[in-house]
Amino acid sequence: MKKICPTITELQAFEAAARHSSFTKAATELFVTQGAVSRQVASLEAYLGTPLFTRQNNRLVLTDAGVYFLGQVQEALRILVDASGHITSGRGQKKNVTISVPPTLATCLLLPLLADFYRAQPSIRVHFAPYEHHHNFAESEHLDVAIQFGEGEWPGTISHYLIGREQAVVCTPEYAQQWQLHKVENFPGVTLLQHFNVPHAWVEWFKVRRLPTATAHLGSHFGQYDLIISAAKLGFGVGLVPRCFVTEALRANELVEPIATPELSRQGYFLCVRKGRSKLKAVSTFVEWMTTLNLHELSGLKG
Repeated sequence: MKKICPTITELQAFEAAARHSSFTKAATELFVTQGAVSRQVASLEAYLGTPLFTRQNNRLVLTDAGVYFLGQVQEALRILVDASGHITSGRGQKKNVTISVPPTLATCLLLPLLADFYRAQPSIRVHFAPYEHHHNFAESEHLDVAIQFGEGEWPGTISHYLIGREQAVVCTPEYAQQWQLHKVENFPGVTLLQHFNVPHAWVEWFKVRRLPTATAHLGSHFGQYDLIISAAKLGFGVGLVPRCFVTEALRANELVEPIATPELSRQGYFLCVRKGRSKLKAVSTFVEWMTTLNLHELSGLKG
């Protein structure tokens, strides 16, 4: 009897080889031999009647047919994974949601609230994957949900704004007094604490205040806002951070805000849900809980 479609094994071997541009690396991922991957791809090419790869400098390169077929195969595999997850999530087993969250947001806001979620939904558990800023969620198959910092648009997701557009310029009271930072014209001379993933924040702040921007991108760079806040508390310079992270430090006078920043940033924190996972019961329950929280009020900001 003639095959009516390729086997899952053939499709998985092809997809892995295409992602890695290598039979050997695909074999390592799939826990099979290099020869097994090669045979599966050869069988697939024989069935399709066209080559899917060429070899260039010991590297696999997709043919035009291979490029087209890869997109279709990845979508088909994604549908199968999501469908399987949908079925298994309704079998009375403990339901899980895998999320990626920036460390500062997790520590300051999400983790303190999670106990309430567990009390309301004792059968659901939230797993925290190592945080990475994702530009393409198709490459993050293990994630159901992520909190991303940006302008709200990521392919393959449904996004909900949470918090973070309200900004604050912060430093120690001593630093503010030393540099007379109640005068905006003194800012070009101070040490500006920069965020690696938000490199233009200070430049935009300077432009709004008609300050020269030649030095606005200079200063120590950090990968997380909590490091910027810690550095500001130690008197290393001035941070420009989401206000939700410093409300307590401002109340306690650990930090001061020498100049107000009433304008909203274009970027903030968004809850991003993979479109293929959005209807899973555990995921939709968690998303509904997150989007109904008043994070502005809980973080001490005015609604």
